Amino acid sequence: AVVSTQSTGELDPESESRATKVHEIAEQIGQKLAKAEQLGNEGNVDESVALLSDIESLKSEKRQAEEEYRNNLPQPQLQQQKLRVCEVCAAYLCLYDNDRRLADHFGGKLHMGFIQIREKRNILQQVDDKSLEQEGTMDRETFTTNKI
Repeated sequence: AVVSTQSTGELDPESESRATKVHEIAEQIGQKLAKAEQLGNEGNVDESVALLSDIESLKSEKRQAEEEYRNNLPQPQLQQQKLRVCEVCAAYLCLYDNDRRLADHFGGKLHMGFIQIREKRNILQQVDDKSLEQEGTMDRETFTTNKI
């Protein structure tokens, strides 16, 4: 999911939903391209080829959604670059970026790094929650001597 950053030339809700649909399809394409590349590098060629066929159908769906979006925009808004913020890593993404660029973003070090940081944070939070539960069942001296 991505957040719009354009405050000038507000879009009507219908146009905004079309723009969001285009971006969501582009995001799916980028993620699947990155996954297909990873599978290909690991030697899972059949799975990679299957993903590439899914990507082709998503590309045609994206082209239709983009055409529908562009056909329903007033001329001045059509010329503005539509930027979105990636909710994972806060990078700006253009609504009309090509699929390869989006795949590079979603498979990139910064984007993947933020995903890993959030996963590690969740694991550490679970460990912290468990230690707090254990702390509640022991007296303070027992807990501190067991930790050291």
